[in-house]
Amino acid sequence: MARETADNPGAAIGCIILGIGLLTCGDVIAKLVTDHLTPFAYICLRSLFAFIPVVLALTLSRCWSRLRTSHPWGQAARGLSMAVAYNCYLQALQTMPIADVTALFFIAPFLVAPLSRFVLGEHVPLSRWIAVAIAFAGVLVIVQPGTDAFRPEGLWCVAGALAAAVTALLARRLGGTEPAAVTSFYTTIAFLLTGAIPVALLPGHVLDPTGWELLLAAAAGLLAGTAHFLIVLAYRRGEASLVAPFEYSALIVAIVLGYLFFGDVPTPPVWAGMALIVAAGILLARRSARPPRGPLDQPL
Repeated sequence: MARETADNPGAAIGCIILGIGLLTCGDVIAKLVTDHLTPFAYICLRSLFAFIPVVLALTLSRCWSRLRTSHPWGQAARGLSMAVAYNCYLQALQTMPIADVTALFFIAPFLVAPLSRFVLGEHVPLSRWIAVAIAFAGVLVIVQPGTDAFRPEGLWCVAGALAAAVTALLARRLGGTEPAAVTSFYTTIAFLLTGAIPVALLPGHVLDPTGWELLLAAAAGLLAGTAHFLIVLAYRRGEASLVAPFEYSALIVAIVLGYLFFGDVPTPPVWAGMALIVAAGILLARRSARPPRGPLDQPL
């Protein structure tokens, strides 16, 4: 099946910046609410409200008839990988400042670059490999392995970043034949199941929010549902290895919100690691070249 939407790099970059910014705002809510609720209970509650913007998107785009997807396994894999990524993110967010977690999680865009070469068949020039190396150097500066300052909880971010990179690749691959609203719908279902199954089956994950927590979870769900749609749309409109680096714009939002809500100020190693990751992102964005069409045009 032919691609439904032609590539539009400007629109793709705008969608990814806005979508990631909304998710970062939701992360502040997650850190506040999970002081009482477990991560699984929070994900379950947030996902229920996330269906509101998703249903709106399905209605406005007239995609209800497309819910019978031609790529059920691809949708399931993408939803599961995103749910795994977010669970890892919440685990790290329990004990680390939001800016630190965000910075570490931003190795995901640089994992997309090499993975896109092998999974999607996109050409990855030398400049992108250099950017990947710089980004990983930034991660090492933040985590500081082999020293007394080593932060083992940062490994949750590394695991989550790998899952997020897989999510980005699947979003790009599915984007050729699946409307963004449809992919967002199945992603929200995956999140809901990821939270609801442990809440229903495991002890200690009771869903008992206060009124304030319920209101915050509703806001987070609305933000998440809108953000997921924008992120899927971004990867429909642009090459995965070009769009992904612009996700690091969330670092600015994370630093500001972390300071305003929690009084967190990044330490010198975190600042240095962030600088390396941002520098890698700028290099990746400036040197990105539009690759020729290849296997990406084929359905998943």
